[in-house]
Amino acid sequence: MLLRFYRAFSTQKVSFPSLHHTLTGLQFQRTSSDFGASVKPNKLAVIQHLMTERFKGKVVTVTGGARGIGAAIATRLGREGAKVVVFDVNREAGEKRVEMLKAEGVEAIFVHGDVAREPDVARCVSAAVEAFGRLDVLVNNAGIGSPGKPVFEQVLEDWERVIAVNLTGPYLFAKHAAKVMAERGGGVIVNIASTRALQSEPNTEPYSASKGGLLALTHALAVSLAPYRIRVVAVSPGWIDTSEWQLPPRKPQLTRLDHEQHPAGRVGRPEDVAALVAFLASDEAGFITGVNIVIDGGMTIKMLYLDDAVIESAVALLTGDRELAALLRRALAGGDLGRVKEALKAALGA
Repeated sequence: MLLRFYRAFSTQKVSFPSLHHTLTGLQFQRTSSDFGASVKPNKLAVIQHLMTERFKGKVVTVTGGARGIGAAIATRLGREGAKVVVFDVNREAGEKRVEMLKAEGVEAIFVHGDVAREPDVARCVSAAVEAFGRLDVLVNNAGIGSPGKPVFEQVLEDWERVIAVNLTGPYLFAKHAAKVMAERGGGVIVNIASTRALQSEPNTEPYSASKGGLLALTHALAVSLAPYRIRVVAVSPGWIDTSEWQLPPRKPQLTRLDHEQHPAGRVGRPEDVAALVAFLASDEAGFITGVNIVIDGGMTIKMLYLDDAVIESAVALLTGDRELAALLRRALAGGDLGRVKEALKAALGA
């Protein structure tokens, strides 16, 4: 049906009466003042309508689905027709998110628990089947950061907790969810990893190791579960500002430099990740499994070495003053830095 509609909409004109009953409620553009004349459908409206059916009849579980990226994913899939199970360690936030989903007409339930506790995981999968009769898509989104202490000061308890939530949790959920999926002919598991699996900032060893392990878990599961028609993929977000998907929502506090240092020209939003997950979890991505897809606005493709040109560019972005940036570069390249320093001190009253 989708192919037939697409071909019809891609041709010159479509007679309104012939599609009236199928496309009632969609937007059309008149090609003549005569109402009886042929009209061209608004293709975007048609596609949007068809997309709302993409997950109709399917059941999705999103871990860490109460806030942030997980909430955006749960909302996106719910709006596209899925029945949603939100699993979260924060009971108040989880219940609120489900209330918000129901207000949009999404069938949803909340299950409280910790992804690192296998009894909680098993209970969530059972709750999904009990409530909706099946489980088609699992999104392993729940995750925590590491304290950021220097490696010499890191404690084993911090390491173990990060690994438990970010790596053991997805393994446990995959183990229990895949069994249900296999019994019903297949499914999709999407693991939310991070660009920190590929490159690191200082003092992020527990977090980086957990996300790197999640990528390895992804391709291992993809091979193991392939005979059961279960696809497994990973998504590695870069800098995603989740302020507006908190409870309550917060206003983003981002600078121009935050945005413009990305080749894409901006910091990412949870909706960006949710759109990618929706595609990967759909039948349209049926030939994709075992891979990791980076969604970071191009940051990981940049080769960055510190030199006077990089500093000039950064100053120009920060201040919006290219002349000032060029002068600073000249000073760094061989000017009298002492005089520059004294001039700055005088200007700042320091």
